[in-house]
Amino acid sequence: MKRIKKWTTVLTAGGVLLLSLNSTTQAYWLFKDIDQVAWAHESIVNAYQMNVIDGIADHEFAPQSQVTWAQFIKMVVLTDNPAFKANGASNGGWWQPYFEEAMQGKGFIDGSVKKEQMNKPISRLELARIVSRVIDPSLRSKPVDDKAAADISRKNGILQGRTDTDLALGQNLTRAEAAVIIDRLFEKNGRYGKRHDTLQVKAENGNFSLNGLAAGQTVEEVHALLGKPFAGGKDEADGNPQEFYKNFVVTYYEGKASMITFKGADQDLLQAKKDLGGAAVFRNADTTFYYFPASAELLTAADSTVYVRKDGKNFPSYVKGGELEAVNEAAKAYEKQLK
Repeated sequence: MKRIKKWTTVLTAGGVLLLSLNSTTQAYWLFKDIDQVAWAHESIVNAYQMNVIDGIADHEFAPQSQVTWAQFIKMVVLTDNPAFKANGASNGGWWQPYFEEAMQGKGFIDGSVKKEQMNKPISRLELARIVSRVIDPSLRSKPVDDKAAADISRKNGILQGRTDTDLALGQNLTRAEAAVIIDRLFEKNGRYGKRHDTLQVKAENGNFSLNGLAAGQTVEEVHALLGKPFAGGKDEADGNPQEFYKNFVVTYYEGKASMITFKGADQDLLQAKKDLGGAAVFRNADTTFYYFPASAELLTAADSTVYVRKDGKNFPSYVKGGELEAVNEAAKAYEKQLK
């Protein structure tokens, strides 16, 4: 696994507790079946955080499974434009909007690619042709010969061999390899923006922050920290506007951040091993909660996310109803206060 880092804890003189985590410290928080592709761990996490690649089931990635033409075309379109939305498939499968964007909109594939190929595995040679057109606009919508495709992809650091001497162009692309290709394309095109792969949690004066982000910040304050989002949308639960970044999702209410979500796991927080500035700590079977009753600030550590929001109504009712286990003395005291 690349860039393995451990948790560190620093208590500053001002009483601010700072926790630091690299989101790729242990990729198993995301998928449980990728131990045999350690070389792809970081890329799998990166592509997942950009909403380009997902698992085939809960915590299952199937890294050695083959990638179809349709799947890779979708990945490339989203790598070029992470905000692209597939607005229905009028006369084809789910892949139709991506196929049309890749062929007619961008020229990443030429007229030799047929719709009948979409559900068939894509070879490493064919992905190299697509990648070469992504990298070199002069090749868009044009045939690209084998040598040019391989040379452009290799020289730009996108495609590497399965061995030191063999690009394995005749072999089919695997899901782990696709994640690495997508990761390298994102690095090359700069779509990652400001990266915050290391989570920093602060607890100060009854409030939480994640990498400087806090509930109540304005859009301008969020942008000053994270830069421009790669996409926008709406929260499925209540329709509030959201902004998507590589490492974060920020939800807004009335122009201010109402929830900050880090797209990564924090095992120490999840296992209730940290004391965040005296916060009351509760947990259930799979989630740990850190709560400041006075400010109603709630930090939630789940299996693949850490998020902060205000909750002065629902969370206290869960505590009062005995639905959560009190972990520390602050939590036990809060339970007594509610009874």
